[in-house]
Amino acid sequence: MTLKPTHGKILDKKNKSLSDIAEYKNTKEALDQAHQSLLTVMNNIDACIYVTDLQTQEILFMNRPAKEKFGGDYTGQVCWRAFYELTRPCDDCNKDQLIDQTGQPTGLHVREKLNADTGCWHINHDRAVKWIDGRYARVQIATDITKVKEFEKERIDAEAQMRQAQKLEAMQTLAAGIAKDFNGMLSSILNYAGSALDEAQNNRTSVPFLREIIKAGHQAKELAHQILTYSRRTENIFKPIQIKPIINEALKSLKTSLPSTIKIESNLISEAIVEADSTQIHQVIMNLFSNACHAMREQGGVLTVGLTKEVLSNNFTRHYPGMLPGNYLRLEVSDTGHGICPSIVDKLFDPYFTTKTDKKGSGIGLSVVQAIIQNCGGAISVGSRAGELTTFKIYLPIFLQTAVYSPADESIAASGNERILFVDDEPDLAELGGRLLKKMGYQATICTSSADALALFKKTPNEFDLLVTDMTMPTMTGDILSKKIRAIRPDIPIVICTSYSEKVTWEMIEQLAIRSVIMKPLALNEMALCIRQALDDK
Repeated sequence: MTLKPTHGKILDKKNKSLSDIAEYKNTKEALDQAHQSLLTVMNNIDACIYVTDLQTQEILFMNRPAKEKFGGDYTGQVCWRAFYELTRPCDDCNKDQLIDQTGQPTGLHVREKLNADTGCWHINHDRAVKWIDGRYARVQIATDITKVKEFEKERIDAEAQMRQAQKLEAMQTLAAGIAKDFNGMLSSILNYAGSALDEAQNNRTSVPFLREIIKAGHQAKELAHQILTYSRRTENIFKPIQIKPIINEALKSLKTSLPSTIKIESNLISEAIVEADSTQIHQVIMNLFSNACHAMREQGGVLTVGLTKEVLSNNFTRHYPGMLPGNYLRLEVSDTGHGICPSIVDKLFDPYFTTKTDKKGSGIGLSVVQAIIQNCGGAISVGSRAGELTTFKIYLPIFLQTAVYSPADESIAASGNERILFVDDEPDLAELGGRLLKKMGYQATICTSSADALALFKKTPNEFDLLVTDMTMPTMTGDILSKKIRAIRPDIPIVICTSYSEKVTWEMIEQLAIRSVIMKPLALNEMALCIRQALDDK
């Protein structure tokens, strides 16, 4: 029997063991190196990173910034007790939100949090993960964003200061323009009043001078109304109207004054109805027509007017605050004049900015146009090529109602003999109102106190056919007086007079069934028309 040598097998096993040990050492070193690399990265991230058991809230891991922030390594302890010295879990803990009803992670949760004690802001990124032993844990990365918040506040403050500076600059321009216009009007009033007085003292007629005084007064009233419109401090009574007849009327009056070198082309397709103030829309149209004709006064050209429907998407309306997608009426006014330089297009809607050099550009024309259109929920845009073409486009939301409002015929007989209770707390205005009413043939009873007017009405509620009251009065405002008088006699028509009041809204007018609103200063024709309409509107 021959024995086989065994030392070769023993040697192979020894070599294999040594190889396994070497591989194990290499693997352990690689794992240790990977572990150390991961810790190095985790400990040098500028954020507090820690892991807690999702059920027990035991702390499983903390990186170095977290240990430094909380003052030690609390691994193995409960987070709410170790971190915040609480006797129960944090009220705002979101651990239950990290797992859904099937036990699966819900993904990343991000939230900002202010530490009331330190005044520091953190943004927390929370996520549920399966830990190395198979249980679910919450990983939170809390980044200090206090500096970011401070920079953001500084930026917001700087933007606010810039906007304030821009507002002040616009106000300075506006104030300078208003002062210029009003000084011109006051000069006319004072000069013509002095001339009228001289003529009257010498027993000569002063009618021409009085007409100029009235004209200047109307100009001042219109300027005040434009200022209020520009600042959006007026409540206009919007009614369903058609734009097409207003454009035709404006074109008709324009043609009589145009030179033969300017041609008009109109393409008024749409009959759509919008909600607006017809007088203001006429003002908008005439302003655009006037600017277009002014641009072509030297070389002549073509004024083109278009009126079409257009469906605007969110991609368009999102560029105009307050504008919603939907059906719009588009008014387009183009001229082949000298165009507008691109560098000043953005300034066109600033108050008292003008490109006119012949002293015919004073006023707040395009800024008022923009305010009117925006008040209607619409928008205005301008496009121009210097030396060639300028196009203004106005978009107004279409009002889906078939009834059309037609402004009252001003040729009606605006007079009568009805009994009117006129209330204004300013004696001079009360006297003026009474005089105007009597001039129109009405029987006017004047009160300078809303309380006295209410007491008088209580005694003789059937002695009056109409109440005309100022809005802004001490003790009892016009709307409250109207409400109390309506409680005594619901059928009496009421007219409100106001120069400006935030309380005069469309909702208030509907609620109190106000027949009409007269804007101060009182003008005979306007007052006569409004009162006659209020009395006849049964």
